Amino acid sequence: MRSMAKTQIEVRRPWRPYETIFLLGPGGVGKSTLGRQLAEKLGWGLVDLDLEFCERLETIGTYIASHGYERYRAENLALAKHLVMTNPAPRIFVTPSGFLAAQAGTYDYDEARRLVSTGYGIVLLPSLDIEVATAVVVERQLKRGFGLQHATEDRKFRERFPIYLKEGNALVASMERPADVADAVIRSVAVSPPTRAQSTQPVCT
Repeated sequence: MRSMAKTQIEVRRPWRPYETIFLLGPGGVGKSTLGRQLAEKLGWGLVDLDLEFCERLETIGTYIASHGYERYRAENLALAKHLVMTNPAPRIFVTPSGFLAAQAGTYDYDEARRLVSTGYGIVLLPSLDIEVATAVVVERQLKRGFGLQHATEDRKFRERFPIYLKEGNALVASMERPADVADAVIRSVAVSPPTRAQSTQPVCT
């Protein structure tokens, strides 16, 4: 684990040229914000799966209320696979909070990890201390205005924290400014901007 100011980054394997970066982690850790910073600094396309789901199907809460959580997970995974296949690499791909949280041994569990393995997975957490991380994330989630409950968000994060600690090709723990975290990730993982040919290809934003 190497430290850059208050940003800790564990690189488990180097990034390879042209690999898409999948941002992974529970809700409230800052994946979407970091994704925008990385995409801007690298000149890559940005795909945010939550936004794509809302634009192409329905708002997530409404969809789950109508069709159930398992149907949502299935549609979400199918959309993720479609977007990976139809968008040129490299790009930044922001995954939802529960993308890798399906029950072990299920189709969802295996396929989500297989999809992430086609690129470079970076797990984002505010801290490696579960108590600190839980307090930060729950506070962020409750401020989002979706009627979320403290006990539910606390339980959900504590369940997903150990899952995500083991995932990814790099682990980032930070509460620094997103722009600074992005700079630290680019330096530590040794990500390089695309070539001129790549930068002119169409992307999904």
